[in-house]
Amino acid sequence: MKQKKAIIGVSLLVVVIAGWYLFRPERLFINNRVNEALPQLAAAQASMSGARVLLTGQFHSVAHQSAGTAAIHELGDGRRVLRLTNFETSNGPDVQVYLVAAPDAKDDATVKSAGFVSLGALKGNQGDQNYDLPSGIDLQKYRAVTIWCRRFGVNFGTAPLAEASAVTEPAAARSLARGQFHGVAHESSGVATVLQLPDGKRVLRFTDFKTSNGPDVQVYVVAAPDAKDNDTVKQAGFVELGALKGNVGDQNYELPADLDLTKYRCVTIWCRRFGVNFATAPLVSAEAQARG
Repeated sequence: MKQKKAIIGVSLLVVVIAGWYLFRPERLFINNRVNEALPQLAAAQASMSGARVLLTGQFHSVAHQSAGTAAIHELGDGRRVLRLTNFETSNGPDVQVYLVAAPDAKDDATVKSAGFVSLGALKGNQGDQNYDLPSGIDLQKYRAVTIWCRRFGVNFGTAPLAEASAVTEPAAARSLARGQFHGVAHESSGVATVLQLPDGKRVLRFTDFKTSNGPDVQVYVVAAPDAKDNDTVKQAGFVELGALKGNVGDQNYELPADLDLTKYRCVTIWCRRFGVNFATAPLVSAEAQARG
């Protein structure tokens, strides 16, 4: 009997270890942040032509929330580098960076059917980072960057690439309201700013942002000047802007066109699973800031 129990125990342990290796659940709660500078030329090369951007594009989410910019730079020595900036996506096992032979990849099938070139393992799920391109790669053919989980065959996010000359710089956005995050249930920091874009859209932008990770965390704008507890959020009412894209880093959320900013005066990071206010940023209008 003891021998049978020992065999069962060992079998269960093997199953647990195998499950951990396949799914790596701890990666859901641990961010891997990097911050690489663009590779610098040697002093002898610096007097020659500098780096220039050949292609650029913005990441959109596929299987996981993803954001940031992908740009292919040609350095003064002729090397080409893929650079990710203000980048963030989910963590996971065996995540790779692919150049895909398609204009875009909004699903898994496109990556598999179009073909791709692997640039190596993703260095971090957050932050600026660089990847060398093979010298002979045809950038007329490979026009998208995909973050690919090789373990499960899943496209986390993709950035379609366009000629840099075809990408117009946006006009300056105007700040409508701004505030600093303060921790409620969890230590949090950063700035929340409501920006008016030239096309009339309004965007909530987080900068230098950091809070705890957790399940089903949402971004709310709350109908109150501030929210220092859970009850205020529930009683005052709120508008949901979507799931929190990342617990660390700069990120944007589009506001509803009819949202009344004189009523919804603060931003709250809310864990819907447990009904907990992680943090709140009270918003002060630009006019009030100007008055001091």
